[in-house]
Amino acid sequence: MSLVKVPSLPTLNWAVTTAVALNLVPVVGVVLWGWSAFALLFLYWLENVVVGVRTLASMFATAAVAGGMNWIGALAFGAFFTFHYGLFCFGHGIFLIVLFGQGIVTVGDTPLDLVAASRTLFEQQNNLLVGFASIVAWQVVQFLLFVGRGAVRRTNLLELMGEPYPRIIALHVALILGGFLLLLLNQPLWGLVVLTLVKMAADISDASKQTRPVAANAA
Repeated sequence: MSLVKVPSLPTLNWAVTTAVALNLVPVVGVVLWGWSAFALLFLYWLENVVVGVRTLASMFATAAVAGGMNWIGALAFGAFFTFHYGLFCFGHGIFLIVLFGQGIVTVGDTPLDLVAASRTLFEQQNNLLVGFASIVAWQVVQFLLFVGRGAVRRTNLLELMGEPYPRIIALHVALILGGFLLLLLNQPLWGLVVLTLVKMAADISDASKQTRPVAANAA
């Protein structure tokens, strides 16, 4: 029995360690690079967008493995997910700018221009691109685990489409609470603690979920 469990441990430990390490990048950004409170909030919002892209990639990877009519399902579910999840992210981003970003970012001719807001923020904050790269890196790891560990063969499109919503709702609440804490204390570090713990817990849960099926099948 011990021989069955041992192979899954290095992968799980590696995935969890990676999740923890990448989640510490915002701590470095605030402490050493002087990221503002709003920059931190907006960076975590950007993660929701990247999660959506990874979810779409997972849908098409599932269709590629299953073949046949699954491609039609992937296109249909993908289009609906892009509209619905994208609308959710768009509203969330506008909410953050209106509530916490006034006077900090330039949003062009309209406060709805999230692309302009993102561009301005990356220009203003030192090394914020490093934080964004760490977010993208973790989602790439998630996708590789999804494909490489075989979950791509055992997950249906409907399940994939629903996976990001609990996470984005939890992170949305954490962003609001953390944002108000940042405003009240005028200190990014305390809000950072709240946001980092919530996001780190979500990422560790994702890593554990991706590695768990291998141990179960091996048993």
